Amino acid sequence: MVDSLLAMVFMVALAVVYLLPSYMAFARGAKDRWLILTINVFLGASIIGWGVAFYMATRTPKKARTSA
Repeated sequence: MVDSLLAMVFMVALAVVYLLPSYMAFARGAKDRWLILTINVFLGASIIGWGVAFYMATRTPKKARTSA
């Protein structure tokens, strides 16, 4: 009983870490949040795919140029 509960808690924790870039992108209102979600879900299992999604979710958007 305790082993199965511990396994479920561990799996939920892994899922939260796995989807962290997607959650951050949606919480921050990132422009490419759907692209970040796609990269995270399909390529997140590789370290590189997860890192790309994390980078895209945490980068600051470029400010639009205003003409004076």
